[in-house]
Amino acid sequence: MADPNPNIPPQSPPPPHEPERKTASPLIWILLLLALLAFGWLIYSQRSGVTTAPETLPPPAADIGDGQDAAAERERAADDARRAAREADARARAETPAPVAGADREATPLTRVEPEYPVEAYRKREEGTVLVGASIDAAGKPLDVQVVRRSGSRELDQAALDAVRQWTFEPAVRDGQAIASDVQVPVTFRIDR
Repeated sequence: MADPNPNIPPQSPPPPHEPERKTASPLIWILLLLALLAFGWLIYSQRSGVTTAPETLPPPAADIGDGQDAAAERERAADDARRAAREADARARAETPAPVAGADREATPLTRVEPEYPVEAYRKREEGTVLVGASIDAAGKPLDVQVVRRSGSRELDQAALDAVRQWTFEPAVRDGQAIASDVQVPVTFRIDR
């Protein structure tokens, strides 16, 4: 048969059935984005967690005395100043003062060596007061130095003993004569905050 309308081109057969193109659902894209963010956060946190070791600061100086009685500390400082003035005056006159009968006094520290804060105790943030007892001879030197009351830290106790062994004392006086005596000295270790 002939085509009824010669101007119309013959129809081509329909194309073979093409499979539909599948696109990724938005849910998959969101999950992929979250996984990338989590990975980025993990990398960032690991990098920020790696730091150089902090600079170690030297331990603070230990306080000598109990630090609670400021008036007593000022009085001791005033006594030290008066004693230094008397010694300077005596040297200037080139006389040795004669001991006064009946001027009794206890042994007092002349020179104090500051204890070194033990590094291990500083790292552990240990603080405390050590009560140190010492037998002072007639020349003012400590002979037998021992802990009377512990601080709770073996390192602090040892540092206090080592420091007090290096001190010099003005010896005790009885009836105008220097004598041996016993003293107790508190040594406080405190980390300044």
